[in-house]
Amino acid sequence: MITSITYRVNSPHVVHEVFEDGEAAIINLKTGSYYSLDSVGATIWGLIDQGYSTGEIVEDLVQRYDGSLVAIVNDVGALVAALQAEDLIAPVATAEVAPKAGRPTTSPATKTAYSAPAFERFNDMQELLLLDPIHEVGEAGWPHAKAGEA
Repeated sequence: MITSITYRVNSPHVVHEVFEDGEAAIINLKTGSYYSLDSVGATIWGLIDQGYSTGEIVEDLVQRYDGSLVAIVNDVGALVAALQAEDLIAPVATAEVAPKAGRPTTSPATKTAYSAPAFERFNDMQELLLLDPIHEVGEAGWPHAKAGEA
């Protein structure tokens, strides 16, 4: 069984967006890498962002998807480990865990087929993402570089 730990998005150097099609894009501004999550991965990411523990995430996925509990537990554990290895999430101390609003529930009649979350890393735009024009400007603002940095 998966250990129930709560994680948080490693802001401010991690920014993310979940799109209408259910997929998510995540950018690590420290490394310049960006990531893609399919709909199952984006669901897990969203639950992490809302403060759910890994145990609560598993419970939610079991209610939401038609799949094996063992597969869901293993996949949540693998995705959380990958997200943590990429410095996208960090564990939260127990004292920092805030209570969540009501949990979404999915009736068994509306379950969809479960598939392992797909998590992809991209480095093709790393140089562009590592540029930081906002912090490399002077008092006059962008596009004026700091004195001596032109």
